[in-house]
Amino acid sequence: MSEPHTDVVHAGFIRRFGAFIIDSLILGVGFYALLFVLGIIAVAAAPGSSMDDEALGAVLAIVYLLGILLYYVAAALYYGLQESSRFQATLGKRALGIKVTDEHGQRLGRGRAFGRWFAAALSYITLYIGFLVAAFTRRKQALHDFVADTLVVDQWAYTDTPERQQRHVGMAAVIVGVFALFILIAVLGILAAIAIPAYHDYTQRAQVMQAIGQADPLKASVAAFHAETGQCPANGEAGIGPSDAYASDRVAGIATGLLEESGRCAIEVTLRDAGAGALDGQRVWLEYDAPGGAWLCSSELERRYLPASCRD
Repeated sequence: MSEPHTDVVHAGFIRRFGAFIIDSLILGVGFYALLFVLGIIAVAAAPGSSMDDEALGAVLAIVYLLGILLYYVAAALYYGLQESSRFQATLGKRALGIKVTDEHGQRLGRGRAFGRWFAAALSYITLYIGFLVAAFTRRKQALHDFVADTLVVDQWAYTDTPERQQRHVGMAAVIVGVFALFILIAVLGILAAIAIPAYHDYTQRAQVMQAIGQADPLKASVAAFHAETGQCPANGEAGIGPSDAYASDRVAGIATGLLEESGRCAIEVTLRDAGAGALDGQRVWLEYDAPGGAWLCSSELERRYLPASCRD
């Protein structure tokens, strides 16, 4: 039998990469689940029955930043506590049969385990080259291992049964790593399929809000003209300029007058979309309800592109 401290199999890049994928999957799924729950709580706890898109965007931005903060706290605890435990390994490392030790094969203390996690930032900010270093160094150390003076070895290294160490990358390890990678890609694909359309709709709503905002200064002129004359001002009256005078990167033109369908004075905003997308040429109407002194919003756009104030 070999001496426990002389026969050491250092974990190669493939086993370490497989463990990294598994741990990333666990933390990633937890992170997005947390964001989802925090988002629901934040929106449900918001005052009022609805929020405009600007307020909603601010709330979701705060939720995202809070989620990022909690993610890093959770990641530090995940790596620090597990790699300093009796297993000396995260769930991913345990699945691949490897563990973390100090330079002498001893279990890490909590301080060094957390320090190793912080040192891993060097491997991230070097565009993962710090992790790739493990494929070329004598003892398979990554950049953060050099900083923290740690090793990643087979789970049976530095034990009384070093002969049980796996000296080559087994098929099981490869299968586990590849399977975890495919799951991670699938999860990211699903999240992207949900997030990208949602983000697109959000940006479209923001553009509609900006366009409506351009028409807001005309409301006072329309209301004052109607109060004085009982009529609806057209472009060129009540200090209102021609339609194309209000053109911008979001607006093709703004017209005023009587909206025959409702019989109310209205401001008609014709949208412009530089990408000739769903907004281009579509219209939004701001109707003046004189008896109530209120402005109503309607549009021919799909509901998902409209801010909350135009959905009722």
